Amino acid sequence: MDRGPPLKENLPEDEDTDDEWDDQWYEDDEDRPYEEKQLEAKQTSDGSSKPEEEPKADNTSQQAENTEQQKPAAPEETAQPEQAETKEKRKPKKAVPRVWESNADAVMKVIDKDAHPDMKLTADGKIIHEEDSEDSSDDEEEDESEDKTTYIPLPNLANFTPDRAAHEILSSSHGVPHPLQKRLSAMFEKATSHECRAKIAEHMAFFVNGLAEETKFPYEDFHYPNTCQAIPRYGDWDNLPEGVRIQDVQYRVYQPPKDDVPEGTYLENVEELKLLYVILTHDQPEATIRLMESVYVPDVTKFVIHVDGKEHSDATYRRLTEYAKEMNDKSINVDGKEEFIRLVPREKCVRVIWGGFSMVDATLQALRTVFGLDYYDSHPGVQGGDMHDNPHAFTFHKLVHLASTTYPLASNTEIRDTIASYPLDANFLHIILRPNNPTPSVWNYFVECDDALHRIYRIPALNFDRGHGVDIYTSSQWFIISREFAWYLASPPTGSFVEKYMGYIRHVVVADEAFFGTVVRNTHFCATLHNDNFLHLQFDRWENEADGARDQRKCVMKNRDHCGRSPTTLSVDYLPVLELSGDLFARKFDDNAEPLVKDYIDKRRLKEEERFTREANLMKEMEKNGTKASLPLEDWEFQGEGVLIVAKETVSDDVPLCMGLPKDGNKVVLQPCFKDDVPPTLSPGWETGAIIIEEIEGLNRWDIGPCSSDGELKRK
Repeated sequence: MDRGPPLKENLPEDEDTDDEWDDQWYEDDEDRPYEEKQLEAKQTSDGSSKPEEEPKADNTSQQAENTEQQKPAAPEETAQPEQAETKEKRKPKKAVPRVWESNADAVMKVIDKDAHPDMKLTADGKIIHEEDSEDSSDDEEEDESEDKTTYIPLPNLANFTPDRAAHEILSSSHGVPHPLQKRLSAMFEKATSHECRAKIAEHMAFFVNGLAEETKFPYEDFHYPNTCQAIPRYGDWDNLPEGVRIQDVQYRVYQPPKDDVPEGTYLENVEELKLLYVILTHDQPEATIRLMESVYVPDVTKFVIHVDGKEHSDATYRRLTEYAKEMNDKSINVDGKEEFIRLVPREKCVRVIWGGFSMVDATLQALRTVFGLDYYDSHPGVQGGDMHDNPHAFTFHKLVHLASTTYPLASNTEIRDTIASYPLDANFLHIILRPNNPTPSVWNYFVECDDALHRIYRIPALNFDRGHGVDIYTSSQWFIISREFAWYLASPPTGSFVEKYMGYIRHVVVADEAFFGTVVRNTHFCATLHNDNFLHLQFDRWENEADGARDQRKCVMKNRDHCGRSPTTLSVDYLPVLELSGDLFARKFDDNAEPLVKDYIDKRRLKEEERFTREANLMKEMEKNGTKASLPLEDWEFQGEGVLIVAKETVSDDVPLCMGLPKDGNKVVLQPCFKDDVPPTLSPGWETGAIIIEEIEGLNRWDIGPCSSDGELKRK
């Protein structure tokens, strides 16, 4: 699923206000957030100085203090300008009228029916005018000036007590409650059970009571301090500080030199790397089995599977249960080893719907199964459920989270070598590192029940500049994470950010793309972020652009043309793109619609695995003979690492030009494709072959996917 380009690019951004914010939600040390305590403890243990505490000031001072804490550190080679200078360069943004958001139809007027006994109204409160057959020339003008007011005929309210007058207003069939009744009636078309209708009403009451009692709406006072100190915050990518480019912000790498880090930061022997795959599925069990068998390496690979909790997935659950039992019995009884496949217990499987928090919840339930917490849930008196290394927890170094529609592109050796080339605590996610700052009108409060999303009203989009302390970041829900981070998600510490944030994000649409990256970016785990999840994903057109009938599940906003989209189903036509991607995995695949594409991928993976095996055997033989060896021992096949986009008219020039990014600034330009000494060595037709990466000049490599409605072009 994809929310697409940042919403603030598509809709106008509300002007900044001077609203004041409450003091921090905690008051004493016991109530201070979990991450802040951990950060202070780390600073103390490291011998680093704790930031001085400023005296408590008014809200304005507090907001300024928060901004100062969040001010990004400048790169070593460039002094960063003050935040004030950055704000001075902010580009003005034009407000576009949101016609679909007009309240013109909501105008009501109370009429004293005693004073106007002859007024006639329709059933929906519109005035009935006498027909004028003599003059029909003004019909068009009358239509344009149609009165959209709803009239409420009531007795003279001055004759009643306050309570009775209020009752007359609220009990009128066309009175103040009428639009609310229409909203509820429309929502109840999708909500058929008593439980769901009651849930909708209870959550709507938060907003109705907030208006009636003049209190805050849900989450208006949300605040939590961001404890990420490793990544600077740049809220406005259109006005980055001098010397800072978008690629400097977005393409974060976490791969410190082995000589510069303590022993144990990296796994010394890649053959010992233990991977655990968490797979979400709902149908096509044989595709899930094929995925597991494609990445399985004996003794060092385990699996946890979550099957959609809806009834139509029961057959899938039964088939995977049979497969898991067969494979586990063989492992335990024949090979004398332990189980390596688990399914989330059926009663704990989540009914997953598109765009709902249930997507996140399914992953969190699977993580609890990873750490054996299902056992402790059913045995509350047994000790050990508060430890990540309890007797029922799987052992692993890295957790790989995939959908069953995913398939590996690289061989298992390359997958393991790549992951092991980073620190053990590295977390591989794809996050857009620009804080999400949508227009308030498109950030809505939802509840999820009866296998559908129900939009209630608006919810504040968390943003540091608005006083919430943290930001929301758009990210992929598919990732490769450390054991430490997996445990943090499976069993959130009391008072932690993830615990507090979970209450908020369960009411946000497409929560899976606003959860995991936001948690990483606002906690100390940001220090271990490598901003690449090694997954190739190609999105198709938006649902509102689809041919034929729309999938209304993906169009849940007030503006029915504001829809989501899902990944493209990959076919054999995409094989060149997949080979060029350089990624370890790709999705989505559909064995029914495109049965051949995985066969081609398997052939390529097998060939690659055979080469790695030959190299490993040659290495062992050479070491045995006392001779030195260097890799690769065989000629490498072409490895996809992106493409060059060459200006056609310059192909034969002394200096061919390619599309790229300059060293300073973020505008795409034409610049030399190669380093100065390379063009004289180029052979005729060089533009149709492979290029050596080391010969490329500057930022010229691009990752290209098939055309979509809005294009797909990413810099490598």
